[in-house]
Amino acid sequence: MKEKKKISAYKKLIEGIEDIISTGKYQEFLRFMKKFHNYSFNNRLLIFSQNPDATKVAGYCTWKELGRGVKANPKKIFILKPMPYKVIKKDDLENQEVEELELIKFGWTIVYDVNDTYIKDDSKEVPLFDDIKLNENSSQELYNTLLEISPVKVDIQSTGNSAEGYYSKSEKRIVLSPKQSEDDMTATLLHEISHALYDEFDYSKDRDLSEIFVESVTYIVADYFGLDTSKCSFSYITKWSKGDIKKIYSLGKMIQKTSDKLINKIEEQMKTTNKQAA
Repeated sequence: MKEKKKISAYKKLIEGIEDIISTGKYQEFLRFMKKFHNYSFNNRLLIFSQNPDATKVAGYCTWKELGRGVKANPKKIFILKPMPYKVIKKDDLENQEVEELELIKFGWTIVYDVNDTYIKDDSKEVPLFDDIKLNENSSQELYNTLLEISPVKVDIQSTGNSAEGYYSKSEKRIVLSPKQSEDDMTATLLHEISHALYDEFDYSKDRDLSEIFVESVTYIVADYFGLDTSKCSFSYITKWSKGDIKKIYSLGKMIQKTSDKLINKIEEQMKTTNKQAA
């Protein structure tokens, strides 16, 4: 534990994302992220770096409340825990309290995967955390919903090259090639809508960052809605292993927030559509 404390949280996070990128495990990490939707990007990264096979994690006391004990010699997973504290600001001249500030610092805490726990009483039903609810809507329904939330018109026509689709900011439209399967058409539309809604990179200067960001968001959202994700390509990401890892780390937080935002946007639109149809 003493050695763990010597390593700053930031350094450990940077080392974690560097390992994920350099070893080609980025796609695996994105899929892993979905299982821990209640955790911050930082803690998802820390959990994956220490135990990529983890499925459900909690602290000792939480497992106890759930009727489980922690096995002997478990694998400890160190994550960051917010620790609120208050600071009183005073007026030096008047020696009076001026303002009370609520601040947060972070410290290490230990969690354990469910595989390192056991049920204390077999006669009792032991609850577990709710898994993320995967949407069972068809590819066609997802495609129609994407059309509804698209900020620009969507045209089905030849892209003029081998590309399956593109988003044109100047023309304010998305073009999809008709030579695709239904699932591929949906995945392409999802990719281009991510560009249109959330991609603020200068494509002429930061094309790699733009594509990493959008492809990652596309993968997470597609996987959430049960869409075939085999079309997503991640081979180009490995070349960033010798690049600026801090940029990739910062991008990770944006990917998490954006994918959550897009999932919520799609689900809200689906609810609205279903209500209107009822």
